[in-house]
Amino acid sequence: MKPSIYQIFGSENSLDVDLVFFIEKIPETIVGKLALSKELSQSIVSFFPEKVINANLAVCKNGHLTEVYKGTTDELNNALFYTYDFHKQKQENQIVKLLVRDVDLKFLRSTRIILSFVSKTEYRVLVKNALKGNLSEKINVLEKLDLTKIISFGKGKNNNDIIKSIAFQLGQCMALQENKELYTKNQIAEHFPELRKYLFREENVNLNDLQKGLLYFVELLKTRSLNMKKTFEYRYKKKTILTTQNNCAVAFESLFKGKN
Repeated sequence: MKPSIYQIFGSENSLDVDLVFFIEKIPETIVGKLALSKELSQSIVSFFPEKVINANLAVCKNGHLTEVYKGTTDELNNALFYTYDFHKQKQENQIVKLLVRDVDLKFLRSTRIILSFVSKTEYRVLVKNALKGNLSEKINVLEKLDLTKIISFGKGKNNNDIIKSIAFQLGQCMALQENKELYTKNQIAEHFPELRKYLFREENVNLNDLQKGLLYFVELLKTRSLNMKKTFEYRYKKKTILTTQNNCAVAFESLFKGKN
């Protein structure tokens, strides 16, 4: 097999290895995508003997991503660029151009992700219907969620992992609302200290602050939805390419302040 070109991205202290394999064309079927992802991961597993590899696939042209398997093109593109130096890489940074973020798309995707995380809880009937419904239905169910009362996120699920993932999605969305792009646990924890304990999987913590973050996210989503051109998930369309590459990890005040 031809040596794979891949790039690690994300948090510098991640428990797993998040990476992207650069390929010429994304397979058309889910089965094909999974098979190729597994095959490519197997080719480098010896380099990460004690880590779980979370692999993604992407097409890169002219210094930026044009198509991805998982996630959205703009988020993955910019995450690869901004977190490149946080990891020991085998190739130079494949991403030399940033993509304009589609904030509405991020909010829509995070809405689905958060609902999916609670689909095995006592809210499963409401969530199942909401995931099939429109954005208004999804918002109504999000407003009814009380994360502080959830004992288990489902059989075989690791509560701390799911709590961490919810906190990560909330932090990214709240930061984007202020035109800040955050791609690591450390960055989000710095800007939203209330989320730190969830991001770093601390044991036996209450979820009061996570619930506050969820309710604030819902308020932001409701406001954004009034001006959304599309209220369902869609494929990212390339906007203006950013040639000026400024570091966006700038400190700002926690959005939790004054919202108790």
